[in-house]
Amino acid sequence: MKIIAYALAGAALFGAVSTASAAPLKVFACVPEWASLVKTIGGERIASVTLATTAFENPDNLKPTPGMIAALGEADLLLCTGIGLEDEWLPALMERAKNPNVAKGKPGYFMAGEYAKVIEEHNEGEHSKVDARGAEEEEVHPHVQGDPNNVRVIAGQLAKRLIALDPEGKDVYTDRTKTFLSQLTALTKELKAKAAPLKGINIVVQHDHSTYLFNWLGVRTAAIVEPEPNVAPGPAHLAKIIADVPKNRMRFVIYAAYEDPAPSRFVSEKAKIPLIKLPFTVGGTPEATDLLEFYKDSVQRLLDGLAGRERT
Repeated sequence: MKIIAYALAGAALFGAVSTASAAPLKVFACVPEWASLVKTIGGERIASVTLATTAFENPDNLKPTPGMIAALGEADLLLCTGIGLEDEWLPALMERAKNPNVAKGKPGYFMAGEYAKVIEEHNEGEHSKVDARGAEEEEVHPHVQGDPNNVRVIAGQLAKRLIALDPEGKDVYTDRTKTFLSQLTALTKELKAKAAPLKGINIVVQHDHSTYLFNWLGVRTAAIVEPEPNVAPGPAHLAKIIADVPKNRMRFVIYAAYEDPAPSRFVSEKAKIPLIKLPFTVGGTPEATDLLEFYKDSVQRLLDGLAGRERT
């Protein structure tokens, strides 16, 4: 009788585990691009997505709230960029949430940047990072969502992870991923042709945040208004950029949705070139409602700048 009782108890426990694993997933996403991607791939299998930052906030400067801690504590999947983007706040948030399911190395821990083809960032001088031996650390630009080729790979890896967490949703994840990748492939081919006039042009950027987008399109960053984020540029630096605009044929100035455009507007007005706001991520402009629309709107805004039209 004890053996039967143990068998029944084991069967009941297995059933409870199976039911839990098949339940729709709760996701904690660090940035809007991955929140959008998991909704696109997961559909009805995603019970909820808690987003730590919006397109109007600098993802480097998050201040965790009790609500975020609670949401991460209940999450089945932690979905962030990694590769240095959330280093200032995510470890402390994870420590306070105390959720073993999303600990590093667990299936519920997914860092999208680990699957991207990254571009190295070359830091020199007093703001360079050094390791314990005094050698400069290699850093990469973390905003990999700007290149749809990265998103294509990340989408495939994310689908695999969702299936691992929720096996009963395999058909949903597989079908939705195939649809998204088909749409993304067709769109990127269309946009590359449409954006051909942008290849090789020089522009001014407020900060070096759209490296992957520009690399994909062949746009050159000829000047940076704010070399250090959140540090106001000095008058001499701005004067040099303005003087260099005609010499280097810089066509327009861009800033991200989360940035105060004041210094870029100053350069735009003095140099008499258009000022362009880029969404930077999903939700940064009314048009950038998902990843596909983000690429469409980014390309269109850059083309408008090339045509001399301001987009703010």
